[in-house]
Amino acid sequence: MNRIWVAGWLSLAVAGVASADDTARASVGDSRLSAGDAVTLDEYVPGNVYFAGGRINLDDRVGGSAFLTGGEVDVTGSVGRNLYAAGGDLRIEGEVEGTVRAAGGKVRVPRGARLRKDVSLAGGSVEVEGDVGEDLEVYGESIVINGVIGGDLRIAGEDIRIGPDTRVAGRLEYKSGGTFVIDPKAQVVKGIAERDARDHGWLRKVGRGASYAGRAMFTLGVVLLGALMLLGLPAFSREAAATIRREWWQSAGVGCVMLIGVPFAAVILMITVIGIPLALMMIFGYVVLLMLGYVIAALFVGDLALERLGGERIKSLGWRVLFLLLALITLSIVRHLPLIGGLAVALLFVAGIGAFTMRSWRGFRQKDDAVAA
Repeated sequence: MNRIWVAGWLSLAVAGVASADDTARASVGDSRLSAGDAVTLDEYVPGNVYFAGGRINLDDRVGGSAFLTGGEVDVTGSVGRNLYAAGGDLRIEGEVEGTVRAAGGKVRVPRGARLRKDVSLAGGSVEVEGDVGEDLEVYGESIVINGVIGGDLRIAGEDIRIGPDTRVAGRLEYKSGGTFVIDPKAQVVKGIAERDARDHGWLRKVGRGASYAGRAMFTLGVVLLGALMLLGLPAFSREAAATIRREWWQSAGVGCVMLIGVPFAAVILMITVIGIPLALMMIFGYVVLLMLGYVIAALFVGDLALERLGGERIKSLGWRVLFLLLALITLSIVRHLPLIGGLAVALLFVAGIGAFTMRSWRGFRQKDDAVAA
């Protein structure tokens, strides 16, 4: 129900204020939304929280679920339902009553943390010393486990270390591409098993965890890309989003060409062998283009709603980042609507790719004309 309120709020009204540090805040029923350079929760919120920013500090209690994305994310308070978090440096040291899905460059669950349900973590470096009530799944390059796990422990990583304080009530399953070290004092009730990559059951579990991590990192990437565009290229981001409104069919057409044409060109280059390096660069650029297309589509939705509110908010970085976050939430809701939801979001996504491409091309043309002049 809270998600429906968010979608309705986007199209109707907002009650909030922008502070001096350009942090935008709003309330939707019992839920709180905020975006800016530094976002802190220091009072009880009975509903959900949706935070995006450079630094996120959740210091008090959230009655519902928490959706957090930022460069640094620190959870010291408690969450009554589920926690979804993505960040460059992510630290969870409070209590979470529901499930946890988190991904980041560095993920830490220090001693004293209480995560009551299933937990899925992914990152370059993952350290878990706190308590997990049920199953724990970890995917990363460097993994350290030294806490109490109430269910099964499943790990896939390069270097894995199981510390002396580890207590696993269920089974430990792991897949390591490098080293696996377990301290003799560690306790695993139902045994330890190394999984083969050809094990289909294991692959399904890894795929599920990778899916959680992928969605979290994609969302983080989109929000950070959007924030960077708003901060570094405010005029470009506004004009690219406006292109969807002014030239909808052209944007959708160019987006279709890019969506299909770039992978086709990369395959052709790879067939020639000598074009493989260029093809790999093209594939990387294609992934970035997909994210930028989604950013532009979300900016279009957010700017459209923000313009309808009027005032000077459209010029505020904090408010535009907040409405970018709101737009992403709205798009995630809309795409689950039967029949037209997925199609509407897909069309916006394609138009976003086209609008970004068209605006970029016009920028290059203007630069060339200026040089020629």
